[in-house]
Amino acid sequence: MATKIDHPDASLMPTRGQEAEARFRALFRSGFYVCVTLMVIVVIWQGSISLFDLKPFVIPTPASVLAALFDDWPKLGAALAYTLQSTVLGLLISFLGAVLLASLFAFSDDLAKAFMPLIIAIRTAPVLAIAPLLIMIFGRGQATSVAVVIVVSFFPILVNASKGLRSASPATLELMHVCGATWLQTFFKARVPHALPFIFTGMRTAATSALLSAMLAEWLSGAPGIGTLILEAGSFRNLPLMWAGVVLTMALAFVLFASTVRIERSFVT
Repeated sequence: MATKIDHPDASLMPTRGQEAEARFRALFRSGFYVCVTLMVIVVIWQGSISLFDLKPFVIPTPASVLAALFDDWPKLGAALAYTLQSTVLGLLISFLGAVLLASLFAFSDDLAKAFMPLIIAIRTAPVLAIAPLLIMIFGRGQATSVAVVIVVSFFPILVNASKGLRSASPATLELMHVCGATWLQTFFKARVPHALPFIFTGMRTAATSALLSAMLAEWLSGAPGIGTLILEAGSFRNLPLMWAGVVLTMALAFVLFASTVRIERSFVT
């Protein structure tokens, strides 16, 4: 006796126009929440200045910071682009290296036991102690900023990727073995799908830390990034410019975090 198979009604499936409208609504809601948050921050900022009678040499007003953003945008934009380039390049190298090493660890416990203590030792060493050595090796250019970003962001990505690649259940691995899958097929069809949420968790953790580490490297090396600009503006008591750099840095950190979330949603459904 034939069994009737019910197929989903095409009329119930969302059209492309409906999907685009849903994405637009989600984007609008996100933008609305961001605007509301910014308004609340500005109100609290200006209200605190008025309430406590804070002087401009202590903290600038939001209006003066906004004016500095417009007046000094060429300088701020160039410095921000330099720091963003260092951060993204360091994150990309950390991601590729950490995932590759985590893949090797997934197939060899002895390799993990041999190298993990060394990686932990490098990560736990203070960045302030490592940075001068990196400056001597790579000079005072962008290479030092990239190296510091790698040192800071490599470990969280590696730890999460290692845990993710080992998170596939024994039943799944046994099924792949019974089906005659090669180790490469098992890796890409069983281990990697389970590891993706862990890997992106490590990326989100590393993204904001990478930005701060790039700025720290610029403070120590004098590279022309947003970190050096903030330091120099503070030294010359140009507080509106300094706070403009801080605001841009916070915005960039938010963009990096949101970008990793967006990429994760594209790969993990």
